[in-house]
Amino acid sequence: MRRLAFALVLLALGCTVTWAHDDEYFVTHPTPHGGQMRMAGPYHLELVARQNEITIYVTDHGGEAVDTAGGSAKVIITSGKKKRYVVILSAGGDNALKGSGEFKLGTSNTASVLVALPGQDPQRAQFTLGASKKSRKHH
Repeated sequence: MRRLAFALVLLALGCTVTWAHDDEYFVTHPTPHGGQMRMAGPYHLELVARQNEITIYVTDHGGEAVDTAGGSAKVIITSGKKKRYVVILSAGGDNALKGSGEFKLGTSNTASVLVALPGQDPQRAQFTLGASKKSRKHH
């Protein structure tokens, strides 16, 4: 009840409120690039893995692109109990971090991601790869 009252006060003052999304929300909603989305601190991270290439798109909680210039990420992909792959990503234009490496994706991979953007605290997220997502057109 307090949350609703707080939101109504902010709306009356002309402010907008963006609530945090949980993993279930991201599973049930399409993503801009067809990847998997997770929250990581002040960011939404969309991980797209294809053919030995990984891209992470960074947006704020309102869906606005976050500049990744000078940023980097480390992705650790685990497949089964013994296979582990590390891919290092660097700024890839606009709000993307990109990298490539030798890794194999099966039906139940996990990916641990650490994103570091200049002047910001590093942020972590955990993904479960192998599930396909519908993409929505982003204009």
